[in-house]
Amino acid sequence: KSECANCGATSTPLWRRGLNDELNCNACGLFAKLVIEAENGSSSPKSRPSQALSVDDTVCCYNCNTTATPLWRKDDNGRTLCNACGLYLKLHGERRPSAMKSDVIRKRAR
Repeated sequence: KSECANCGATSTPLWRRGLNDELNCNACGLFAKLVIEAENGSSSPKSRPSQALSVDDTVCCYNCNTTATPLWRKDDNGRTLCNACGLYLKLHGERRPSAMKSDVIRKRAR
């Protein structure tokens, strides 16, 4: 039966190989990968900003002109939309009416 060379685990959702081709459990393999990337000074593509915004660049919604939203979205033409306008467009296939604009961002009650 397989055993992790680092921690001795015998059960894992995914077996990985280390630098010297040793068998590692998923957790040890991911940790080793993280340590190696940190030592090399490389970072994942997701963590690098693709384009830094200057101080003067304030993002605003193409539809309602808001500048505060928990998530920015894009329409089919690449225009920036706030979360509310983006979801409305996706659900209804049309722009969100300006009468629906609210200045309050509410958290969901769970």
